[in-house]
Amino acid sequence: MVVESVVIVPVAMVVVLLAVQACLWAHAATLVQGAATAGEQAASVIGGSPAKGEQEAATVLTATGSAVVQNPSVQAQSLPGGEVEVRVSGSTEAIIPWLRLTVSATRVGLSQEFRESG
Repeated sequence: MVVESVVIVPVAMVVVLLAVQACLWAHAATLVQGAATAGEQAASVIGGSPAKGEQEAATVLTATGSAVVQNPSVQAQSLPGGEVEVRVSGSTEAIIPWLRLTVSATRVGLSQEFRESG
């Protein structure tokens, strides 16, 4: 019984730690998606800009995911056709030292603007 425990207990611990790491990854992915959505909304509203979207995404990510999302990166740009793209990425906190998973989200939206009828 002791010999089996020597093998089973470490394997069970690794399985538990992998499950916790997967949950952290899923949580970090949700936070990154929320930040990208907030940035896209700020960039695409009337009077918005890619810089405002980038700032909003960074603010949301800092407020919600500073302990979970490591090395965050936020980029926003204008695309042809009046679209705005916000890209947020980072990596998860590592429970298992050699396992650092990346998370990213990209949101694209149309810039809202008034147009004269003609």
